[in-house]
Amino acid sequence: MALRNPFIDVSSYNPDTKEFFQAAKNQGALGVVVKLTEGSEDGSAYVNPRAATQIRNALAVGLRVSCYHFARYTSVADAQNEARFFVKIAKQFGMYDDTLMIDDAEVHSAADYQSTSLAFLQEVEALGYNNTGIYSMKSFFTGGILNSHGFGSRKIWVAGYGVTSLGVDNANAWQYTDHGIMGIDTSLDFDGAFTTGEASGSVPSTPVPAPQPAEHVGKPATGTYIVQSGDTLSGIAEKYSTTWQNLAAINSLGNPNLLQVGQVLKVTGNASPQNTYYVQAGDTLSGIASKFGTTVSGLVSLNHIANPNVIYVGQKIILGGTGQSNAYTVKSGDTLSGIASAHGTTWQELANKNHIANPNMIFVGQTIQL
Repeated sequence: MALRNPFIDVSSYNPDTKEFFQAAKNQGALGVVVKLTEGSEDGSAYVNPRAATQIRNALAVGLRVSCYHFARYTSVADAQNEARFFVKIAKQFGMYDDTLMIDDAEVHSAADYQSTSLAFLQEVEALGYNNTGIYSMKSFFTGGILNSHGFGSRKIWVAGYGVTSLGVDNANAWQYTDHGIMGIDTSLDFDGAFTTGEASGSVPSTPVPAPQPAEHVGKPATGTYIVQSGDTLSGIAEKYSTTWQNLAAINSLGNPNLLQVGQVLKVTGNASPQNTYYVQAGDTLSGIASKFGTTVSGLVSLNHIANPNVIYVGQKIILGGTGQSNAYTVKSGDTLSGIASAHGTTWQELANKNHIANPNMIFVGQTIQL
């Protein structure tokens, strides 16, 4: 490829001064991709507070400016909401309709990540920005999470550090380092989309629809299994080369014979003193907090949750250490009556609350609601 034009990308972590962009230009940068947004308007509603000034000063020194959105979508409807938010902010910043609009898709947050990412780009285009592309890591393209041939003529921008060849045959740009020009992310543009031409056209006039209610269907946590009709705990254990006793422990199953279709089970690893919970259908974060004697804000902080109203079936929720006010992790030598007596209750009460069929059968690592 003959063209290898350098460009940088910036977010709120980078400067927004004219001097910064002039220095980047002096070091060879011909373009800059500015982060505008992250998530959706009905979710985190994050707008880069420096974006407007970064755009203005990058344009002032003569750099070609593109925009990117950091994706968090878990379903097609969710992706469309995020696209609307991205476009709404781009229009507020006066971005012309030929601006290159990039989907930064590096969180594998949906089972069919290709379709959700394509839905995002199609919505951006439907709202008047026809020049779009996708950014992700080389491993997403070579590992089957994203298919670089499935985006038509849209631009493909790939991150691959420390490699001599990208191995993605239709890449339009290559982010090859995160400490290049000005010590930040630096990429090479192979076809001029990120670095050539003057901004032209006008701000799109297509109205941006309000966010639609979206089902947040995430990718279940690694090492989980969703119970199907006819499953038994011992059958599932055999499939994952473990024991039903271990599965009962790590999932805090009071009655190993009581499985429900759609229930999410952790199927790898061993019992751990750290209380964890896997989101089941119908759960809310406030319900989980109340069940385990903690707070929504505590769970949000511990699990880096952007929007407390958005959790999905199969998501792993860390409840914290063993210090929860109404959760106890079974240790070696514990009995249900001993735990009950230490916490001022009865074994019958604990058995009832935790659906424990046999009070003599509790497992190390099991989380007991007190």
